[in-house]
Amino acid sequence: MKVFITGATGFVGRHVMTAVHALGHDVVASAFNKKHKDEDNDSNIHWLYGDLKNIDFLKTGLKSFNPDVVIHLAWQGIPDYSETISRINLNNSIDLIDFILSNTNCRKILVSGSCWEYGKKQGACKESDPVNIDSYFSWAKYSLNQYLYVKCAKKNVTVNWFRIFYLYGPGQREGALIPMLNNSIRQKEIPQINAPMNKNDFVFVGDVARAFAKAVDLDIPSGVYNLGSGTTTSVYDICRIVEKQLLSSTSISNRVLNNENQIESEKFWADMEKTNENLDLMLDTSIEKVITEMLYQNNIQCLNT
Repeated sequence: MKVFITGATGFVGRHVMTAVHALGHDVVASAFNKKHKDEDNDSNIHWLYGDLKNIDFLKTGLKSFNPDVVIHLAWQGIPDYSETISRINLNNSIDLIDFILSNTNCRKILVSGSCWEYGKKQGACKESDPVNIDSYFSWAKYSLNQYLYVKCAKKNVTVNWFRIFYLYGPGQREGALIPMLNNSIRQKEIPQINAPMNKNDFVFVGDVARAFAKAVDLDIPSGVYNLGSGTTTSVYDICRIVEKQLLSSTSISNRVLNNENQIESEKFWADMEKTNENLDLMLDTSIEKVITEMLYQNNIQCLNT
């Protein structure tokens, strides 16, 4: 199978590319420029370099490659969720999809959506739930979702829209929760956490990558599919896990709590029934195990620098 992946050097993209490539598919991946390219000399991975603001750099390569499946992960500017960046990403995505549908024989498009499309603060999120758009980011994602359904239905192209919950794992940006906790606690500083008792559905990026890779081969109906663990973990509990691994203590974590921020204002998670039924895949990797491995690798890197 020939698979084109956008955002292949991003946090999610690197893992998805590895998982898809491991299944033996031919991969063409897009990257902003060569200095961001992961080292991979395998002949089944080819690279197109440039900015999705101008897809001219992709056209010749895409037409020649003629992908069977497109995995669209690129979304520039994260964590900038402003109106300006959201509009840019929506327009870039539409231009790219229009070109692919008009110039290739692509029969399936897999896209990274967001749990923020639900706009929920409490309870299970089911794919049949109504959306509640409360940010420019969720507006842009959902607008792309609706555009794809209309456009691809006319071309008889399958669209699998994966609403991803709170991602974590190796390769996260420094400002993300676990890297931030690692840096603070190593320095024996109290992490700045506004709502430590909030509980989110944290899902391992490796599990998400396996779901995308499996969807490449499976013939599942067009529609929305949740990618989450199906459970919740509080930010406070993650803080405790990190501190136990680093310092064999929880004294710093306990000081994160005070009388003003012990309220649980968020607790929502992915209903995984539809995804499990269609992908036959459990996204249940232990968060404690992954955090332990991430901290170990970080420690090795620190010793080598």
